Amino acid sequence: MKELVLILLSVSICAAQIPEYKVTIAKENLHALTHRDPFSDEYLPAAFEYGGTVWKDVKIRYKGRSTRYFPKKSYRIKFPAKQLFRNSRHLNLHAMYLDKSAMRENLSWDLFADMNALAPGASYARLSINGEQQGLFLAVDKIDEYFLINHGQAVGPLYEAGGFFALADMVVHDTAMLKQYYPKEIGDKENYNDLHEMLLEINNAPDSLFSDVVDRLFDMESVYHWLAGNILTMMGDSYTKNYFLYRDTTRSIHQWTMIPWDYDMTFGLTGDPDVEYPKSLLNEGFSYTFPVLSGPENVLKDRIWKTPRLREHLSQYVDTLLHTLFTDERMSHRIDSLTAVIGSDVRADTAKWGTYEDFLYHVDALKYFVTARRQYLLAMFVNPPKGMFDMATLRVSATDAPYHFVGLDGRLLATVWFSHITKLDSMQVEAYSDSLPSGFDSLHHAQYVKRWVRITPFPRDAKFIARLRWMYHDVSSKDREVPPDVKDERALRCFLQKRNKRVQIAAHVNPVANTVTIDAFTQKECGDSTYLILGLPLR
Repeated sequence: MKELVLILLSVSICAAQIPEYKVTIAKENLHALTHRDPFSDEYLPAAFEYGGTVWKDVKIRYKGRSTRYFPKKSYRIKFPAKQLFRNSRHLNLHAMYLDKSAMRENLSWDLFADMNALAPGASYARLSINGEQQGLFLAVDKIDEYFLINHGQAVGPLYEAGGFFALADMVVHDTAMLKQYYPKEIGDKENYNDLHEMLLEINNAPDSLFSDVVDRLFDMESVYHWLAGNILTMMGDSYTKNYFLYRDTTRSIHQWTMIPWDYDMTFGLTGDPDVEYPKSLLNEGFSYTFPVLSGPENVLKDRIWKTPRLREHLSQYVDTLLHTLFTDERMSHRIDSLTAVIGSDVRADTAKWGTYEDFLYHVDALKYFVTARRQYLLAMFVNPPKGMFDMATLRVSATDAPYHFVGLDGRLLATVWFSHITKLDSMQVEAYSDSLPSGFDSLHHAQYVKRWVRITPFPRDAKFIARLRWMYHDVSSKDREVPPDVKDERALRCFLQKRNKRVQIAAHVNPVANTVTIDAFTQKECGDSTYLILGLPLR
């Protein structure tokens, strides 16, 4: 009973951390908001209440692009200049509809904050409109003059990269095109001279001088924060849009600062390129192996990558983050903390996409992403690649520690945690990807994931007890090892094939992270003719 009281107390404390925002709007205006073109940016009058204070003259509208296609909308609330809200003129409430964990953007902004980057802050909130609960939202800072002031920056020219066209690749264009690709948020909206001159310099600088040119033009820490954040969170949608360029006119050098924006599709979420937008975003695919700085071309990003000194600096910075901020222990603790804070609200949110069970799968997938992404980056960016494709061998010396078996391409083939070892010197993991074993019953191919795993301990008479986690591949509709006959990956079961005998063994499948975890794995499940496979239950 004492433990139950502590749990209930913990939940109530967590729930109290989430503020409740109340919007009141006339019926005719609410009808207009919900029935007009969802892409209208015209504000409608409303009132706002929080913590006993009422703002009578606020305005409200939908915000964002992709979120306007889906049932749960994001909102922007504009406050009177004479009655700001927390020293800001605007309140952005992001619906997080595409993210069933409701954490990815928040984790991203927390990570940038840990880097001391100039980036938005975020916090959770509940929203009601005319007494009707709208669910859980993420309140994210709007990048504007109030943001700059609140972060101790001088108000200066500010450009939003992307606009409607998403072509802000830092190529030189005339002013007419720059206006389309970089809408100006602060400053004379007709004057693009400073941006044009900066783009000319980074495009035309000789390779031998490029490092000096960008060091003079940019606050390079902000550039490294931006690139490293993209690398860690696997954000590839931030090179032709989803960033801001800010110029501090009080400085004579290092005037330009990169400010990141819009990090909801991170931590393993991917779109499906073979499905029409916006349905392409409703994708349950998962990946952690996007190459470093992959994504659309961007002059600044690409030239930094091609400049040895700058590339090495970026590599060293990412290595530091992988061993300080982006660690399994630290990120798992943060994810667990957020789960405790928002779990009950996620369960109660009827407007969300997915179920509470989906939320729990995504929470586990976030932790797995950190582990797998770290191993991938350590193998493919920080250190020279080594080993063999789809095969890894590690020496074993300790219990209660993770052993990550990583292939030559940086893929995490499996992780093993040993609780008992006798005479065990090393272990080999072989993952045969996108295939089924030779001689496997062809009548059942459509019921099995195209991957099989073989574990070999050395010496062969070694004994051990361990927890084993291995993975399969499922990124998009045309990039997956899961056959079409498998309609729900939650129905998949793990089998041990030993010569001609196939038996189901106890395991947990996470259909989001695409992982299979066996809690009790021993030498009895190993051998030359013994392997693990994933499929639908035997009939």
